[in-house]
Amino acid sequence: MTSRNLNQTWRDVVFSQYEADHAADVPFPIRYLIFADQWKRDIFIEVPTKIHPPVYRRAVLDFVKTHRDAEDPKFEGEFIKVRARIRWKDRVEQEGEQAKQAAAEGGTAGLGSDEGKQPVAESGAVGLEGEKPVEG
Repeated sequence: MTSRNLNQTWRDVVFSQYEADHAADVPFPIRYLIFADQWKRDIFIEVPTKIHPPVYRRAVLDFVKTHRDAEDPKFEGEFIKVRARIRWKDRVEQEGEQAKQAAAEGGTAGLGSDEGKQPVAESGAVGLEGEKPVEG
C-alpha cells in the first residue's frame, strides 16, 4: 500500500514550482502569485535573476523568518522581492480617496468626467462627442 501526504504549505508550492522552472530553463525574472495564510492575503514573490534552488529556498525561508509577525509582508532581499497584492476593495478605497483629494483641491478625478468633450448635434439630438444620440 502506498500512502502520500498531499497537504502542502504555500512555501512547499513555491519551492517545487521554482525547481520545475529552474530545470525547464524558463526566462527570468519570474513572479509568483500565491495566497499566504500567515498574512491572509495574496503575495507576489519576484525572482529577478536565476539562482540555484537551495539559494532560493534559503531566501524564502529568510523572508518568512524575518516577517513572520509583520503586518505587511513587504521584503526586498538579495535574491527575492516580496510584496502583497493590492486587494480590489483596497484599490477602490484608494481611488475614492484620491478623487476626494482632487475634488478638495479644485480638480476632477478624471474618471467618467466629460471634461474636454464638445457638444455635438446628431440626428436632432444633442449629446457629447463620442456618445450615441438619445432616441425618444
